[in-house]
Amino acid sequence: MPGRTGAAFAGGWIRYGPAALIGGAAVCAIWLLPMLDAADQTPGPVLLKARQQQVLRIGVRSYPRPTDSTEALVAEPDEMDSELASALGRYLGIKVQLKALPAHDFSDFLSKGEVDAVIAGSLDIPGLERQRAALSEVPQAYENGALLSLRNAMPSSLKDQSVCVANGSPWTYALQAQGAQTQIYASNIRAASAFLAGDCHLLADERTVLASLLQTPDWRFYRMLPQTLAASSDASVYLSEPDPKSLRLLQAGLRDWQSRGGQTKAWDLHSNAFLVDSMKISDGLVCH
Repeated sequence: MPGRTGAAFAGGWIRYGPAALIGGAAVCAIWLLPMLDAADQTPGPVLLKARQQQVLRIGVRSYPRPTDSTEALVAEPDEMDSELASALGRYLGIKVQLKALPAHDFSDFLSKGEVDAVIAGSLDIPGLERQRAALSEVPQAYENGALLSLRNAMPSSLKDQSVCVANGSPWTYALQAQGAQTQIYASNIRAASAFLAGDCHLLADERTVLASLLQTPDWRFYRMLPQTLAASSDASVYLSEPDPKSLRLLQAGLRDWQSRGGQTKAWDLHSNAFLVDSMKISDGLVCH
């Protein structure tokens, strides 16, 4: 196979000339980047220990789903975080063990040594920049955030406006940059429920999923504002300690996940789950 590939490239040089060679090489370099990264890099202490123990412990956002039960339920992993955790495990060749993140103090949770890494959407944890790998953007189909308000409310700006938003949302940074007072909730559906209960003036989420909500009867008194929110980075993964070698491998794993369509699939699952949960709320089920 290698010999045949080399011959094909040689034919391309003669037939198409140097310009085509450069362009083709660039395309191949981009396509092979995740595989080359994985092949050329060795794990640092964090991932080396995980391989020795044959398990990668990853903390993910977790929360109960709407139910008709009156008893508190066990938290379920966020679809997006669990999809990425599984993909990283496959990429690294290590079994993954998920652990529910606490509601707050992620930094303290990481330092306790109970997990090797944490995945929390687009969450920015101050002081842990050297332990973070992330993708620079969300999928194109989900890149625009939007805001909902009551139909008779039209704020002239976001400054000092209270906004319900999910923990790890890629639109939190844009909201805070415009002076909004963000109120963070464990999940999209909890943020939406809080907004419906009047806890915030506005609700922030992905534009297409909010447009779908507005088509349902429970949301007939609300409307979408004209503002578009720019997303920050996506799929933030934090290691339990600074480890440049392991971090480079995780970054390569993220690019591999993205190039295979895993990032878009995870967003699809996440959005669908939000809409299903919202319908459950409409049917009278509650969030615990």
